[in-house]
Amino acid sequence: MKQILVITFALAISTLTFAQEEEIFNRRELGQTEIKFNMGTALFELIELSYERILNGDAGVGISTAYSFAESSEFRGMILPYFRFYPSERQKAEGFFLEANTGVIFSEDNIFEYSPSPGIGQNNRENRAGFGLGVAVGGKFISKRGLFGEVLGGLGREFNDETSIEIFPRVGINFGFRF
Repeated sequence: MKQILVITFALAISTLTFAQEEEIFNRRELGQTEIKFNMGTALFELIELSYERILNGDAGVGISTAYSFAESSEFRGMILPYFRFYPSERQKAEGFFLEANTGVIFSEDNIFEYSPSPGIGQNNRENRAGFGLGVAVGGKFISKRGLFGEVLGGLGREFNDETSIEIFPRVGINFGFRF
């Protein structure tokens, strides 16, 4: 009787283990390409779209582009290539991640130029571009069908002295699809 109970218990454990391995295997069959939209920045009139390519289970590279529709902001947009490291052992490019990024930041400065005539001046808008480096941390959560959400936060430093932007944010609540 003890042998039958032990064999039944062993079969139940092996079935559960096999089911978990099959679920992980099926989730790994998702593609290596992601398209995402940042809902967090859209609330502040900044549209951001991103593309990421998963290199292996631990790393991915991508590019993010953003454009600001806010007239009152000096920040006009950015192009931000990035590299992500996913230290999670459970899934392929999922869970906690660390990000290093480089950015080309576009701004628009208002410059008031005085003329030699007293009381006369001209207000000019000047478009400028700068280069920066940044870091971010976040987490990515993927469904079995490839839909995912991610949350990230970080900062970058812009190194061009001509622009008025010194620090740029890297924040977001992204939703997307892996295929």
